[in-house]
Amino acid sequence: MSTVPVPATPGQPPHAGRWQLPGGRIAVGNVRGIIRGALQSWGTGPATGSLTDRVAPLIQDLVVRAAARCRGPLVLRLELHEPARLLLGEIHDAAADRAGPGSHLAAIAVTYGRRRARGDGAGWYTHVFVWPTLAAPLGYA
Repeated sequence: MSTVPVPATPGQPPHAGRWQLPGGRIAVGNVRGIIRGALQSWGTGPATGSLTDRVAPLIQDLVVRAAARCRGPLVLRLELHEPARLLLGEIHDAAADRAGPGSHLAAIAVTYGRRRARGDGAGWYTHVFVWPTLAAPLGYA
């Protein structure tokens, strides 16, 4: 796993990582571990498990649909903007990625936080926005 900081803006810089996934459905098996490892290394603390549980299935779905369209390897890119509690993810076609425009296949944005509940309880929440540029397969809602 490689994580690198993105060029800093005033305040805390975002964390970013990029992983090449193998082609086909085998790529899906790597996604959950990549997400959990990145979030842990970026210090999301108690939000790590909840974010992984919420985001991994969505990215896995995007990877499956992208793998059906692009026979070769894919690239997963994650970026965490800590102060804003914003996690961004992108799926790219690795072959087209080297060529420039046209490599972007799908994107996901997740905001998260802790919501107070009645009494002393509190729970984690996530809001997820997905932009697949792939057409959904037949029979897929």
